[in-house]
Order: sequence, then C-alpha cells, then structure tokens
Amino acid sequence: VLSKNSDIHIVLCDINMPRMDGLTLLGEVQQLERILEVVIVSAYGDMDNIRVAMNRGAFDFLTKPIDFQDLDATVLKTRQHIDERLAAAAARRRTVELELRNRFIRDTFGRYTSEEVVTQLLDKPEGLTLGGERREVTVLSSDLRGFVPLSESLSPETVVALLNRYLEVMFEVILRYQGTINEIAGDGLFVFFGAPIRQSDDVERAVACAIEMQLALDRLQSEQDWRDRFPAIEMGIGIHTGSAVVGNIGSRQRTKYSAVGSNINRAARVEACTVGGQILITKETLDAAGPDVLFHRSLDFTLKGMTTPVTLYDVDGMGGARNLRLLRTAEPRVELKDQLDVRFWVLNSKVADDDARHGRLVRLSPREGELTAARAVEPMTDLRLEILGADGQPLMGEFYGKVLPEPLDGGEGMIVRFTSVPLEIRRFFEELTLLQM
Repeated sequence: VLSKNSDIHIVLCDINMPRMDGLTLLGEVQQLERILEVVIVSAYGDMDNIRVAMNRGAFDFLTKPIDFQDLDATVLKTRQHIDERLAAAAARRRTVELELRNRFIRDTFGRYTSEEVVTQLLDKPEGLTLGGERREVTVLSSDLRGFVPLSESLSPETVVALLNRYLEVMFEVILRYQGTINEIAGDGLFVFFGAPIRQSDDVERAVACAIEMQLALDRLQSEQDWRDRFPAIEMGIGIHTGSAVVGNIGSRQRTKYSAVGSNINRAARVEACTVGGQILITKETLDAAGPDVLFHRSLDFTLKGMTTPVTLYDVDGMGGARNLRLLRTAEPRVELKDQLDVRFWVLNSKVADDDARHGRLVRLSPREGELTAARAVEPMTDLRLEILGADGQPLMGEFYGKVLPEPLDGGEGMIVRFTSVPLEIRRFFEELTLLQM
C-alpha cells in the first residue's frame, strides 16, 4: 500500500501483526526513501522493544491500552514534523533548481544576476569580450543594521533561513526595477542602475527601488511566521550617482560584469551613515532623480576617507505617478518610572572597544531610547548595549544601536536608534513602554 501511495506520510502500526511484524516493517519503510514516519502502537511496552523500534527509525512509541488524547497529540506532533520535512525538501528542491540555474549563468557569463544582462549577452555574444566603458551609474548600497553581531547569537540554521528569506524578497524588488546586482556580501547588497542598459529614468528607478525595498521589508516582518521565528531587523540604504567603469572584468576562465570606481565606494559610505528604515541620497542623485523625490531633511556628514562634509538627503518617498511613501510610524518615547541601567561599548568598524561605559535609559520606545551617560558619544556612533540588573549583571542578551544626530529637547544625553534587537529584548521593550503609558 505504501509503495503505491506516495501521499501517505504517517503510519500507525503494532509490533505483533500477521505476515510481517512491526519491527520488520520499520526496516522495509526505510528502503522506500520517502518522507514517512511510523508510530508504533503496541502492548509490548518493555524497554527492549521500544529501543529496537526507535533504533529502526520509529518516530514515537505508544503503549496499549491507548490514551486517545495522547494519541491525538502524538499524531499532531508527527504531522508537524512531516510538514517541516516536506517544507525542507521543497526548499532543497528550489535551492537545487536555483543552483543549477545560477551555475549556468556563472559558467556562461561570470556572476551576472540581472536578467537584462543575461538577455543582452545572449543577444550579443560579443559582450563577453573583456574590457569596459566609463558611464554614469547610480549605485544603491544596502545593509542590515547590526546583523553581524546579532547573527552570533542565532543558530547557523536560523541565520541562513533569515538571510535567504530576506534576500529572496529584496531580489524580487531589485529585478522588478531592473537593477543589476553587482555584489552580495552577506547581508549587504550592491546594486547599480544605468548599465549595461542605459535608460532615461535610471536614477528615479534606483530611488523608487530603495523605497520599495524598505516597504517590502516592513511587509515581510509583519508576517506572523517571521515574528515567530526571527528577530526584528532593519535596513539602511545609501544611493549615489556618478561616473564609473563598467564591463566584463576578470579572465577568460572567470568574468564578472561589474562596476568599479570611487563613486561605487561612496554609495557604501553613504549607507554607513544610515539608521534602520532610512534612505540617504547624495545631491548628485537628488538632482538627477527629478522633482518627484520627497525628503524631509538634509544632513551634513564627513564620509569615511573624505575631509570635507557632504550633504545627504533623508528620503521620505516619491510623488508623481509612482506615489510611494515610507512608513514612518510615530513612536513617542515614554518616560520610564524605573530607569534602566545599561552598560555599553563604542563600535569601531563593527568591533567593540575595551572601554565599557555606563548610562541609563530614561525614555524608551520600541525602536529608540534616550540614553544619559557621563561621557558624550559622537553622533552616528554605533553602540553595543546590555541592560543591567540590580546586581550589575546583564539581565538579557546584547542589543545594538546608533547615536542619532538630533539633539534632545531641553535635556542632556543622546537619542539611540536601536539597530539590532533580539526577540526577547524587543518584546521586553514593547511591554515596558505599554506599562508606562
């Protein structure tokens, strides 16, 4: 029956049965090489039979007389396990299919990930010759805030599952806006617009793509499955427009369609100035994108490797036909009756210094806090923080934030935007702010 019905995934059987006993059946089931689990239901409740059954692959063992409530719970548990195995198998199939497709693309075209690149090269094989050209491109750099340290507190399986789901959603948006994915660096993405196909709305599409990426991440994290499985994450995006060299770079054995130049690096440095949920663009991008780009403020930053400040624009959305708006939910910081003692470290290039500092969170929202400390911290500094108990020991794990440039109204201290918060701490903040209201 099992060999003829591949849609059967759960079997309940006894040990003492005619023609074939249950322990022999377990061995036969293993030969089917299918997603199938066997639950033994038997009057033989001695440890020897139980051990033999489990060693031969039984999922669970119930003894007679049957407790039907226990049986229901066991079947439900088995069904959930089967569903997980089926989902994992489907994911593996999709992964294999994707790997085969990507291998073909990589073997033929290097590491092109844009369908427009593939189509152009299929139509014009001469595009595979080495070399390049200088042209104006708009570069989008995105990165998850505080993800590297956060990933160290998660299991490898959770990290990979989170990244795969996140990247799947981002790729869908990027390719819909005809961006060329130049690089995937863990949780970071480099995307450029304007090559290999130049269009009149390249810069506008880049900004619209960034807005859609933020909106897509909001939608993704509103899903119950995400909230149950993963911590909250936030993405920062920087965009810059300028001249770069684009083309097939490499050797005849390995080529990659890419863009290089100082303007490519500038986009990454703009992105490093962002907090979660933010899009910062340079004046070059703002001027080239046209009047439909909406922003609510400009900020002056000295980018890494530069000596003079540059003005960046904090994007709110896009008007006109695209009509896109970032979701900026007002989250007022509430005053804490019992202020939270914290210990924090300044991060330099994502590495914490050895100087632990102490302060207090005096006001709080789920995403921001007002932190007072004996020593001031420069705006845009990244921090690693811990909440301390009365004994001076950490109550929970670590979380991360960035000091915002906005001054506090009539108060001392600094506003810290939380960039990476584990699920336990996120729920603690949410409950604490509700209690204070």
